[in-house]
Amino acid sequence: MRQLPLHNSSAILGTILAIFLPFIFCNEPSSVQAATSNIDATVQIQTTRQQQPVPSATATNQQNLGLATSQAKTSLSTTAPRSAPLTDNQSADIAISTDTSPIKTTNTTQSTQQIVQTTTPDHPSTTTTDTPPDDVTTDQSQPSPSTDTPETIIPGKTPNSAIATKPDGNDPEQVETQPADTTPTTTTKADEEVINDQINHSQTTSNSANTTTISPSSQNNSLTTSSVNQSTDQTIHPTINGIISNLITDITSFSGAAVVYPFVFTRVAQLMSDFRTLLSPDRYNIDQMWTGLDDKYNPEYSKTFYTEAKDWYDNQVPKETWSVPFYDDTSKSARATYIKNNDSTSTVIYGQGWTTDPDWMGYISKVFYDMGYNVLITYTRGQNTSDGNFITYGAKDKYDWQEWIKKVDAENGPNSKVILYGQSMGADTALEAASVPGLSTSVKAVIADCGYSTMPSLAYSIYQDAAKTLNDLTSMVGINLNGQIPLLPFNKVLTSLSAINHFFQGNTVDDISGITAVKNSKVPTLFISTTDDGFIPSTQTTALYNNSAASLKELWLLDGNVGGHASANNAVLAYQQHIRDFVAKAEGQSEPLDQLAAA
Repeated sequence: MRQLPLHNSSAILGTILAIFLPFIFCNEPSSVQAATSNIDATVQIQTTRQQQPVPSATATNQQNLGLATSQAKTSLSTTAPRSAPLTDNQSADIAISTDTSPIKTTNTTQSTQQIVQTTTPDHPSTTTTDTPPDDVTTDQSQPSPSTDTPETIIPGKTPNSAIATKPDGNDPEQVETQPADTTPTTTTKADEEVINDQINHSQTTSNSANTTTISPSSQNNSLTTSSVNQSTDQTIHPTINGIISNLITDITSFSGAAVVYPFVFTRVAQLMSDFRTLLSPDRYNIDQMWTGLDDKYNPEYSKTFYTEAKDWYDNQVPKETWSVPFYDDTSKSARATYIKNNDSTSTVIYGQGWTTDPDWMGYISKVFYDMGYNVLITYTRGQNTSDGNFITYGAKDKYDWQEWIKKVDAENGPNSKVILYGQSMGADTALEAASVPGLSTSVKAVIADCGYSTMPSLAYSIYQDAAKTLNDLTSMVGINLNGQIPLLPFNKVLTSLSAINHFFQGNTVDDISGITAVKNSKVPTLFISTTDDGFIPSTQTTALYNNSAASLKELWLLDGNVGGHASANNAVLAYQQHIRDFVAKAEGQSEPLDQLAAA
């Protein structure tokens, strides 16, 4: 779905409210007490920190730049096996599979799957792109140590391949890379013709990708409240001197968080969504699925597909309403729309994004219906027809999903196969559900499209966008905000949001973490994002992939103009093919996984 950058406007509106409201309410004793409960500790911390000017590049960043340059040079001269683990202050180049050209090998019919396949020690016949830890449990979810740093990955072909970790050992394929300071995509006319041929299924020979490299900041893609409050980055944790200054920013930050909270974590968020739609009336027009889509993704095919999908969902396909009780309050229910596909015993459970329109989800559901799946379109707590006033971002929905899985298994029978799928918040809900201990063995794969790595990382990305937008305005009168929002330091706003959420929902923002989820799930997972996503950066999807303990995992990043946030499905032909290929490999692992769970 094409997302216009209206979240910037919303953030600025919230900022303006947050700045002015504290001065109205700051004399309330309860507000002061709540906002200043940790002032003494804050003062002690601040007095031990040295005041620093905002640097253009910290010493650590300079070191990272030198390291990245060295790695880029190395990648041009040799193809290395899987890279050794890096420290938190290091970065690694990530090869993005974008454009296509014929592989220069003696066997031109070699399958791309051979590039991304390897075998596990325990199951030599199992297709995989990453070797899982040796220890196992009696279900598909399992805590496993994992690094927060990127791994070296190799390309497959577009559109029928995914980015995957390079297997251990020597790989006969030579992957050509370009320097790390190049743009994320470089597409030649010849390359686009090859891609179009592949999308139209007119070319079946194996292809290798011309790739470019990027070096995402792994640190800001794995933020927690603790790391934020210990950060030396002035845009994350600015130095504030003096008791009075700290007291003022404590109050303004808490007040700002209190203003923002209902629009993010409660059913009131729908008002924000309606406001965005009012500003952009074509937001949910079906032509957003193909308008502006790069030619290499076959926009004409997407136009035909989604035009038919809209009529199919609105007027043709029968729909049922399902419900399951909340796991922690049986007086309330989560609800969903179920679409039966003849006698199929395979079902996709589709997770709702933040304020995503249910009909829009219905149009996208045809992607899976045409692949032979039943589709269960679920609505999260606090959204659409589901009960509840608070949006939990998967923290509680993941347990409700266990009930959905049971209900689907009962409907499908003993041969039930389940795929967990979602976009944006829905992707993290699917990842969270897959991490719950005792997960049904009917769950064969997770498809996580543009999920966030952690809630603090997502919040910082939005904060940066808002600060930039505000700075663009203030710079007109010669005021540079240096990546900050006056009176609203990011670390204090985040801490306040976390405290408010804990008060109302019983969990902090650190409990909303895709990274924690993927570290505790061994379910085969396909990670998808687009490089033009301006809301949840694709680097957060890369962070999820790098931290995943899945027995089989792949990363697919679509370059060029796709449509922005949650838009990978716009390239519907390639989207279906990637999912179809990945699920086939995942189901190839299903027998060993079932035996493992039964052991």
